[in-house]
Amino acid sequence: MKLIGKKLRRWLWTIFKPRKPDIPVYFISGMCYNCKVFDSIILPEGYCKKYIEWIIPEPDMSLAQYAHKMAESIDANHDFVLVGYSFGAVIMQEMNRFLHPMKNIIISSFKDEKEIPLLFKAVKKTHLAKRIPLSTYSHTEFIVDAFNRLVYKKPTETLSEYMTVTDPLYMKWAVEAITQWAPANRCPNLYHIHGTKDQIFSYGQLTDVYPIEGGDHLMVLKDADAVSSILKKILSSAK
Repeated sequence: MKLIGKKLRRWLWTIFKPRKPDIPVYFISGMCYNCKVFDSIILPEGYCKKYIEWIIPEPDMSLAQYAHKMAESIDANHDFVLVGYSFGAVIMQEMNRFLHPMKNIIISSFKDEKEIPLLFKAVKKTHLAKRIPLSTYSHTEFIVDAFNRLVYKKPTETLSEYMTVTDPLYMKWAVEAITQWAPANRCPNLYHIHGTKDQIFSYGQLTDVYPIEGGDHLMVLKDADAVSSILKKILSSAK
């Protein structure tokens, strides 16, 4: 009878024991993209997705101020993970100046001065981004469509549900921010997932990455299963 009672108590404990809450994984998307790009990504058990959507910056807002504003939705009193995709990885790394995530995960971006694309360096050196007037970004549809067709080889219609953050003030600010930014110190517990065919950040310039063979800059959409698989490996690791 005592054995039966012990087994019964164990069984009841497995059913009614308090369940640890899932650890939130906060995702920040790429420039102009909303967080729907992450909808097909699946996290391992024990983690849940949280989205941090872009906000329109105030005039002359610094990158540091913007990162603080974006971080307002993060509950820093409990364990959490940050994932930054493309420009979102820049914001994520800025957040590490005042936040302490369990892990930081970069997708399709850069983390070191040696990884900055030559185009970005040229724009920074010539101050080109600052010279482009805000009125130029009023022709958002033309700029976005030209970029999508030349770089991604896709018509804008196929990406329209994701490319919704195209306010001219945001676009000018974001272009200036990403081309002027240089990593200062590498974030702790940093992981980097990158496609070998990325059109923006050349795979050949990178170090210490989890490669996705044939993945391009849109792999969060095109190769969500492969990204999910690597995220599972990273989140399940003890480090």
